[in-house]
Amino acid sequence: MNRDADNLADVQWIAQCAHRLREQWPRVELAMLEEAALELWRDDRLRALPGEQAAAAWLAPLCLTMVSGA
Repeated sequence: MNRDADNLADVQWIAQCAHRLREQWPRVELAMLEEAALELWRDDRLRALPGEQAAAAWLAPLCLTMVSGA
């Protein structure tokens, strides 16, 4: 893990993203969701979006799979 890059992560963005991930997985530990949000932060395409929208965009294929029953 690159600690310098992690220190530059937007704390607000990470919190918003983790909050949206928690809506999908309410029983997962917050620290794990924050780690996942940090991974999403490292994606330039997702980082360009607000945190909650980035999480929703990342979750979209998963949610479609769950709805279709595939």
